[in-house]
Amino acid sequence: MLQPCSNNCSFCFVQYTNVMSNENLFRGIDKEEIGEIIRNVHHQVRSYNAGEIIIHEEEEYDSLLILVQGTVTTEMMNPDGQVLVLEQLEAPATLAPGSLFASHPQIPVSVVAQNNCRALLISRNSMNQILATNPKVLTNFMEILSNRIQFLSNRLKSLQFQSLRSKFAQHILQMNTIQKSLNVTLQKTQQELSELFGVARPSLARVIREMHNEGLIHAQGKHITILNIESLRRTK
Repeated sequence: MLQPCSNNCSFCFVQYTNVMSNENLFRGIDKEEIGEIIRNVHHQVRSYNAGEIIIHEEEEYDSLLILVQGTVTTEMMNPDGQVLVLEQLEAPATLAPGSLFASHPQIPVSVVAQNNCRALLISRNSMNQILATNPKVLTNFMEILSNRIQFLSNRLKSLQFQSLRSKFAQHILQMNTIQKSLNVTLQKTQQELSELFGVARPSLARVIREMHNEGLIHAQGKHITILNIESLRRTK
């Protein structure tokens, strides 16, 4: 059995090897090998409270963070103070891998804990060591970077070219697919959705009211009944 790093290791990573075996960075590697990989490099496990900013926008990113417990959001703030939520991530998740080896390794977003979280931190030098000695982790890391580029490109396209009506319609249709029902329950508040869409909350409330009045949906709080799914799919 894999042993803790030392008797003083109160939040030892050994507790999270099962979680990390489901993380894309360690896909295809059993938990005992993951434990040996981490044990042999410099690392830490840190705890964060709900609402705490784990990393501030433009902060130097000198250690890879792997979320092993909890949920976080990545956020940007414009000069007017408006918050744009880029995504929500649940453990296990590798945070901001593209910033770690940049020539100017500053993270472009803030990472905010949505509930009590824990993260494994692996220093840049330690990640270099892991990638140089473990081809499987290197392949997984490259795949994660490629997926992040695709995600951010699609996210930018959505923010730039989709109308607010279209964004909300697509969100409802996504919930319809997940929940397999025309009666869907939104998982986010209007404020959270407005941040996700990059708009002010009153703008989103107006769009929901318009779609309700047009007979596309029946909206009551977080509960949405899809009344005309074909028209919803054609919403621009």
